[in-house]
Amino acid sequence: MKLYVIRHGETPSNISGIVSGRSDEDLTKKGIAECQELNLKLGSTKFDAVYVSPVKRTIKTAEIVVPEYRYIIDSRISERELGTLKGYTIDELWQMPYWNSTISMRTPEGAETFGSGLYRVQSFLADLKTQYPNDASILLVTHSFISRCIWAITNNITEEKEYRNFSHKNNIIKIYHI
Repeated sequence: MKLYVIRHGETPSNISGIVSGRSDEDLTKKGIAECQELNLKLGSTKFDAVYVSPVKRTIKTAEIVVPEYRYIIDSRISERELGTLKGYTIDELWQMPYWNSTISMRTPEGAETFGSGLYRVQSFLADLKTQYPNDASILLVTHSFISRCIWAITNNITEEKEYRNFSHKNNIIKIYHI
C-alpha cells in the first residue's frame, strides 16, 4: 500500500516556532499558497481514500489540495496532545523528560509521548491494511508528528536520538509503503 502523507499548510504557530498541538489554527497566506502548490504537485494522482486529522488547518489543507475528494476524519492522525506543555518551542520540548519515550504513554505534564503516538499510528495503519487492497493509494493530511511516527514504523527506527533527524516541511509530499 502506498501512503502519500502531507503536512498541513503553514500556520501562525509555525512562524513563531511554538508547537500548537491540537489547537485549531487557520492557515497563513503562505500556507494557502503551499496547499495550492501541493494540488499542482499531486496533479492527476488518484487516491482510494483521503484521511484527515480533525483540526481546522488539516481540513482546510485537504479542501485546497484535493477538493474533488470526500475525506474521512480520523483522530488517530491528530497532532500530539501537549497537556500543560502548550506554548513551548520544539527545541524546548525535545529537552523535556519522557518527551520521546517509547515506554511511557504520557509525560509528567500530561503530554503524549512518542510511544503513545506510535501506538495509535500502528492501530491506524493496521486498519488501513484490512480495509484496502495492497495496491491502494491513500492520502493522509496530517502533522509532522504523525509523519515521524509512520517514518519510524516503516523504517524500524527505534533509537530515540534518530527521531530528531526527521523533518516534514509544510509543502512536501512524503511517500511511505506499508
